Amino acid sequence: MNENQQSMPPETPQTAAAPEAAAAVSVVALPWYRRPLFWGILLFLGLLLLAGWLFWKEWQQAEATKASVAAQTEQWREHNAALESFMQQLRALLAKDPCEVKQGLGRITSPAGVMWPPLASGADRSDAVPQKPGDLADKSGSGRSDTPPAPAQNNADAQKQIPPVPVQKQTPRNVSELMEQATVLVLAMKEEGLAMGTGFFVAPGYVVTNAHVVGDATEAVVVNKAMGRPFAATVRLVAHDNGQDFALLGVDGTSGIVPLKLAQSVSRTERVSAWGFPGAVTNDDPKFAALLKGDEAAAPEVVYTEGVVSVILERNPPLIVHTATVSQGNSGGPLINEKGDVVGINTFIKLDDASYRQSSLAIVCSSLAAFLRGAGVSITMAQASESAGGKQ
Repeated sequence: MNENQQSMPPETPQTAAAPEAAAAVSVVALPWYRRPLFWGILLFLGLLLLAGWLFWKEWQQAEATKASVAAQTEQWREHNAALESFMQQLRALLAKDPCEVKQGLGRITSPAGVMWPPLASGADRSDAVPQKPGDLADKSGSGRSDTPPAPAQNNADAQKQIPPVPVQKQTPRNVSELMEQATVLVLAMKEEGLAMGTGFFVAPGYVVTNAHVVGDATEAVVVNKAMGRPFAATVRLVAHDNGQDFALLGVDGTSGIVPLKLAQSVSRTERVSAWGFPGAVTNDDPKFAALLKGDEAAAPEVVYTEGVVSVILERNPPLIVHTATVSQGNSGGPLINEKGDVVGINTFIKLDDASYRQSSLAIVCSSLAAFLRGAGVSITMAQASESAGGKQ
């Protein structure tokens, strides 16, 4: 062995392991808030809680919707039961005589949402319906609802000093124009509220309607498109006994309206038509709504239906059963033949519960003529040849 080999120090295990020990000392444990596993678990729990909360909210909403639907279903079930009871009362009332119908109207209880009588009283609808019929006819042409009314005495004096502007003379060119200017809407304030019906001119300044339309009222309002504005009417005479159902109204300033002629007779199978203001149609007429709100220039359209005479019941007075459709609001309106002559006054209807068929009934014109003659009204009777268009 040479000298260089002897001077080299021998390797020791401690010198070879020194780098590994240094690496082990440099590895330090991470704190809990810096570990990904902790945040992963925390995020998972948060998502789980969010999903549970959303599920609970959906369940709560579904339960609330279910309860609301159940309550609404029960409400509609009760409402339908009330409507069915109301309809049964009306059917029973329609089977009675006209005199009993008037007495039974006040005893009928209407369900919620059904206006009964058809037009509410001024206390119920003070925003749309005048407090009394005279208010509608006496309003000024300005149409302003916020103008304070003058004292009653001053209004009366003004009416005496300034007469109403009369209706201009009109010459109808056909039956349709004749009926449109001679048929009027009648509004009367009765004890149970504002009633709506139909009437027609039988002489200059005189309108006839049913007694049950005006009831106990002493004043009324009549209007149509030809008149141009509402006119105040005074109840002159009422006949509501022995099968009669007539009321005579006096209307000043309407001498320009051509009155209707009264037919001498009527026959089975004769073609007839009914003219009037049935509530089923008139209540949906925007002009009628405008009229109730004070627009004097607005007047609803007169409604026309046609049919034939089915039979004449020999009662006292005789009744005409016909197929022209009439409904509430047609009461007091004219039933005319093809010539435009009045053969009867529409008074009531009857409904067959078994077949659901409706019969329209009118009091014959001869009874109406006798009533008007007794009241001293100068009526015009059609010639026999003019009113026999449907005879066989």
